[in-house]
Amino acid sequence: MIGTSLPQYIFIRISILCLQYTTPICLVLLLALIALKGTEEISSWASKVVIGYGILDALYALFIYYPYNRRLKQAAKHPPALSPAERRKLFIRCHNNIPDIASYLRKWFLNAPQSDIRKDNVREFISWAFFDKDVGHETAAELEELDEYLAVIEHRIGYQLRPGRGKAESLRLTLDNIEVRYRSVVWYFMIGIVDLATHFLLFRQGFQYYAQPKPYSYSVIPLRLQSLFTEKRSISQLSYWYRPHTARDKLPLVFLHGIGIGLWPYLQYLSSLNQGFGEDEQIGIIALEYLPVSTRLTGAPLSQTEFLAQITLLLDEHGWDQFAVLGHSYGTALATHMIKSPSLSPRIQSIVLVDPVCILLHLPDVAYNFTRRKPRRANEYQLWYFASTDPGVAHSLGRHFFWKECIAWKEDVKYIMEKPYTIGRSNTTGQSKKSMVRKVVVCLAERDLIVDTSTVLQYLLNKEDWVSADGVPKKNESYSTRQPLSIRQGDYFECNGIEVAWFNGLDHAQIFDSKETSACLATITRDACARG
Repeated sequence: MIGTSLPQYIFIRISILCLQYTTPICLVLLLALIALKGTEEISSWASKVVIGYGILDALYALFIYYPYNRRLKQAAKHPPALSPAERRKLFIRCHNNIPDIASYLRKWFLNAPQSDIRKDNVREFISWAFFDKDVGHETAAELEELDEYLAVIEHRIGYQLRPGRGKAESLRLTLDNIEVRYRSVVWYFMIGIVDLATHFLLFRQGFQYYAQPKPYSYSVIPLRLQSLFTEKRSISQLSYWYRPHTARDKLPLVFLHGIGIGLWPYLQYLSSLNQGFGEDEQIGIIALEYLPVSTRLTGAPLSQTEFLAQITLLLDEHGWDQFAVLGHSYGTALATHMIKSPSLSPRIQSIVLVDPVCILLHLPDVAYNFTRRKPRRANEYQLWYFASTDPGVAHSLGRHFFWKECIAWKEDVKYIMEKPYTIGRSNTTGQSKKSMVRKVVVCLAERDLIVDTSTVLQYLLNKEDWVSADGVPKKNESYSTRQPLSIRQGDYFECNGIEVAWFNGLDHAQIFDSKETSACLATITRDACARG
């Protein structure tokens, strides 16, 4: 993530302009050359290149980009609905972990004035958030339940909402229209070059590449040459990089990247993880490639059930019975799927969450900052154009990102879920329970432009919720120990078995940008991978 200086602002605005309007810019230059030097300039090599590129970009837009974007208009297929009891439990838990109810409502309603947020507006929001429905599609029983939640909110804010509907519009991620911005074919040529460079550098570091099965490889744009000629094929639909595990006193690591350009931003960290250690001290790594959020045009992301099935296949293929997980940003949502899985949770002995979007996901910050905030600074423009409005990313978030599946509470992260009881055991309910504790480290950046890290830190270090059972806000005390972070300036906290590394002055994903912070994270990871 770039910074916020004026030169960086100018650079990112020019970059966006050139990528979004490459062909018009080229045509303007061509017309300018013709006007200055005459029609004979059309036969020059420069003019031929411009004309050829214009034709290529037009064909790409006509046959690839716009057909691909038609699916953005398709409705989301929401996961199975929660039972009323499960839904009520989730609502109360979310409600009890809202530090500022006024800010909560205002941001979910896109900073609308308080007078514009009325009863029907809030009903519409609740209908999406907890029922996965548009307003008017609820049953009579669901409407009664919905009004119960509305009354809880009114009790918390301390006044009755005005009846009817105001001008406010709420953020309903999986129902709202999806915003994308055009990027010319040259952008995907650049992604292809970065992809090849990533492949070469990971191969030099001792990683082995497992490509998707051929039918899936052919559906990725830009076409991945390494997928066409590799000897190793993934047993699942997921491509990944594998490094053998030799350290007997460490757990192997599953690495889940965030939204961006794949594994390229993480090369320094992945290199640091085993640097300086002997052949029998190497931590094994499976670095997953999740292409729907990697600036590519590809198929839809896997559902939660499909993802768990596919990653289980490749973990079993390599015989990893126990392992650690590191998730970054969007990857923390995938990690949440894994720790909530009755079959995978017992195998995850340690977890490291970097820039986690999964914690307190019911708050509006992540959804608003990523999809609705109007960019002003350089880093916000980078996030807006190269992530939020990328066709693949926008589709993944707008139609396949379901917050109830991706939210992680402290207890989800900390406690290992036992496998369901089977015949012959004393418990006959067939339900899972939680008992053993895993090692947890959460890394937060002070200036994160997506996650409200100060609120996440407060939540992790508090023993209780922000609101009591009767809906009255509480003043929480912190029950943590605080020590300085070694290697770099920052803070290290520990509270009730959850460790938090706080990185001063860093923005989202910047922990991977420098050699020093990458090495610091590598040290944290190796400590988390220690067995026992």
